[in-house]
Amino acid sequence: MLTSASIAWKAAIGIAVAGRGTAARLAVSVLVALCAFCLSHVVSANVDDKSALKTDYSALVAKSYDYRFGSNPFAPSNATSSTGTFIPGDKFVSAARCAVCHTDAHAQWRQSAHGNAFREPFYQKNVKDIISQKDIAFTRHCESCHNPAALFTGALTGKPAFKNRPFDEEGVSCIACHSIQSVNRRGIGGYVMGEPALLVREDGTRLNEGVTDQQILDDVPDHRRAMMRAVLKQPEFCGACHKSQVPKELNDYKFLRAFAVADELQMSSFSKESPHPFYVRDRETCNSCHMKPEAAPKFDVSAKDGVIKSHRWAAANTAIPFFYKYDEQLDAVRKFLEADALGVDIFAVRRQARDDDREELIAPLNRSGFKINKGDEITADVVITNKNMGHSFPPELRDFYEAYVEFTVADAATGKSIFSSGFIKPDGFLDESAHTYKTYLVMGDGSFNDRHHIWKTRVIAQNNQIQSGRSDMARYHFRIPESAGDSVKLTARVRYRRFTRVFQDYALGKRYDYPIVTMATNEYTMRVGENAVIAPPPAGTKGVVPDWRRWNNYGIALFDNRQYALAVEAFARVAGLDETYKPMALVNRALALIELDRWDEASRLVDAALEINPNLHRALFQRARIRIRRGQLQEAEADIRRVLEAFPRDRLSLQQLGELSKIKRDFATARDAYERILQIDPEDAGSHYNLMLVYRKLGMPQEARAEAKIFADLKDDPGALPIASEFLRRHPEMKGESVPWHVHEMARAREEAGYSDK
Repeated sequence: MLTSASIAWKAAIGIAVAGRGTAARLAVSVLVALCAFCLSHVVSANVDDKSALKTDYSALVAKSYDYRFGSNPFAPSNATSSTGTFIPGDKFVSAARCAVCHTDAHAQWRQSAHGNAFREPFYQKNVKDIISQKDIAFTRHCESCHNPAALFTGALTGKPAFKNRPFDEEGVSCIACHSIQSVNRRGIGGYVMGEPALLVREDGTRLNEGVTDQQILDDVPDHRRAMMRAVLKQPEFCGACHKSQVPKELNDYKFLRAFAVADELQMSSFSKESPHPFYVRDRETCNSCHMKPEAAPKFDVSAKDGVIKSHRWAAANTAIPFFYKYDEQLDAVRKFLEADALGVDIFAVRRQARDDDREELIAPLNRSGFKINKGDEITADVVITNKNMGHSFPPELRDFYEAYVEFTVADAATGKSIFSSGFIKPDGFLDESAHTYKTYLVMGDGSFNDRHHIWKTRVIAQNNQIQSGRSDMARYHFRIPESAGDSVKLTARVRYRRFTRVFQDYALGKRYDYPIVTMATNEYTMRVGENAVIAPPPAGTKGVVPDWRRWNNYGIALFDNRQYALAVEAFARVAGLDETYKPMALVNRALALIELDRWDEASRLVDAALEINPNLHRALFQRARIRIRRGQLQEAEADIRRVLEAFPRDRLSLQQLGELSKIKRDFATARDAYERILQIDPEDAGSHYNLMLVYRKLGMPQEARAEAKIFADLKDDPGALPIASEFLRRHPEMKGESVPWHVHEMARAREEAGYSDK
């Protein structure tokens, strides 16, 4: 039976073909109108069909989906989709499709940590442990960053609606990253996943199925609109996954921070958003550091002048390329780790002669004349500096990486080692006396969580790292043996291994030696007898750290080791060595004096710094602190506001403004300050606590209760401290590393290594 539309269609065609004149023109008009009418209904039908398909897919998945964490299907991750519901698997276009045009980017991605984020064996072991010990639903916490397609298709449930999972081989695929629409700065998948599309029209229409390569080439602007948006180039985009916590849904306990690389970058000198770092650096982002231009020999269509932005994301993962034998990727990661990211300096020794209680400081070691005798007690001060990273070293999951200092004392003539610390033992494990940068996770029963079962962690007993632009000190004590030759050679190396031997062997089920990369090296040959001064090279000599900077790094290390009196002395040396850095050095010294409660002396130094540079915002901030202590609240606020004019996202200044406003009972200003901090870091515990107080003062009880609840989850649990203390008591090899200032006694390491000083 013909519809009225089809009858009219046939009649109009007949008149148009047979006649001329007004009737024919009228028929053509009818025909055009009907074409438009029918086309609109066809398009409408297609749209309705697609909407129905989405609804049908979501309904199908929902029938057997485990909603144990509430109505949000993607919890306990922080990810969500633009529709709030599931995305069909065929929407996640295979990376092989992208490889047709993006030949070089695909080849680089395939070898990257992103391209292997799900399938690689170390992650697989960990995620399978979660499934066996808890349930697959808990892996949504992990897969939001390791396998987004699995999360959004609804695969992560006990009885999934489908078994086919082709996306598992791709981990963080091209289409997954490039479909993210926005981020919320919360980490653990803190992003909104849009419906993947290959073309996006100006009106927002998203096209995926049936789009050909030729259509993409013919409409590059729509393809670019589908794939690129400003957020992809912002550090917060990377922070959506490179910021992590363990939520109470996962550990049945409370919020525990794992790492916050994005926040570390935001507070570093590289972000240009904070005046507080010890050094001023050019702006860098995640992309500018980890996506440097790389040659495109496969003629990638996006290449410009034969190069593309690298999609290897070379960083610190040596394990994945070593496992898959990706030699190019392993070489890229090695070069990245060796590219002057860290500095190590055998800066000083403290000499104590036999039968003498006095200790002589010799610093800098190679700029001093001194005498060493056999039998002298020596303590070497080795400074390790995070020079060129915009975040901590090592970043992220320090519990199953190994970053450590290897220090050796050898006979300079024969090369035979006399003392050593930080060596790899014959069984492949690291020497327990090593100076390490590591996190020790402790379970509720007080046992060591060395297999990265983060859902069992109750407390962190140690969390050693070096923040961006900061320094640490490793101290080694030994005695010049009577059998020593004419000279001894001191060598310090900072080394990195992924993973710890315990976790590596556990994950692989066998023993295998994985790569160890030396990131920085320093040597000094010390004569037994007289040692002459070594003249510094000409200023500006490439690769040579000037003495003022060495003293400054030494002072920073002392400051961070809480040896404030010694830091005051070190920073005084800096101020006398470099006129350009002098105002910064004066502020450095003031910081140490403030820690010693010597506020008046600090004030004079800050004033001197501002006399040299009235716009030194770092000094203005410290002057505000001093003025608050003196009760000069108006003057202090003026200083803080000057800082915030130049650095509106400086959280320390916002915190200080909030505290000052509370004192002045200006609760509206305090509220604004703390809310601005939460726009930068939604999980800043101090801001939630202060907002709880401020909301109460402002007569906002409901908001105050909400903040109190958040703070209760974010704050440290004081009841967990005894667990950490008991753990360290039972592990003396770890206890020393938990103390900011400690000395490595090398005799024990020497004996374990089979050396003798006779």
